[in-house]
Amino acid sequence: MQKRSKTNVAAPEPLRARQAERRGARAKSENRLEEVLSSAANLFYAKGFHGTTIEDVARDVGMLKGSLYYYIKSKDDLLFRLLLSVIEQGDLFIAEKIGPKSEPVAQLQVAIEAQIDYIIQNQVRIGLFLHEFDALPEKRQKKVLAVMTRYNNRFVELVQRGQREGKFAEGDPWLIVNGLLGMCNWIYRWYHAQHPTDPAAVKQVFVRMIMKGIVKS
Repeated sequence: MQKRSKTNVAAPEPLRARQAERRGARAKSENRLEEVLSSAANLFYAKGFHGTTIEDVARDVGMLKGSLYYYIKSKDDLLFRLLLSVIEQGDLFIAEKIGPKSEPVAQLQVAIEAQIDYIIQNQVRIGLFLHEFDALPEKRQKKVLAVMTRYNNRFVELVQRGQREGKFAEGDPWLIVNGLLGMCNWIYRWYHAQHPTDPAAVKQVFVRMIMKGIVKS
């Protein structure tokens, strides 16, 4: 086969600027969606889901109502995205904090502290979840509940393992976990960043109360 001279070699095509523009547009779109979700969360929390309109959200983020539908399908869709995301992210947060299996007493303590951290960091969306879950259609409730069950099971499995090893008091693990999470979840109602109670102090008090009621002496 005859060699081609260098002069016959086709020059490589230049990088196309439109690729970079596409990535930038995608990032801008994702940021704009997060603005929409944050606005909706604050408005739903303050005015209630049924008391908030799509126009309220559009006005708050500075766009026309029609433009808002580029990011979401409906007000119901907004609520569903918010509630699903807060429980999915919470599940991931707890899973990462707990890490690989270790001694159940220490692991449950870490899980409780992580739960408190997550609530303090996401007060509005946690409150929205607790108050507006029933506003979701039944089909979408089931999707959220599937993730919530996985979330709760992380705590249930810790309690069950501690009971099998004789370290935790006997009792229905689901009841124990519902009581534990109920105590922690209510933090969203009274905790404020300007509150004199430091998050570390909240965790210390709650962990002591909960663990004293669960751990065998």
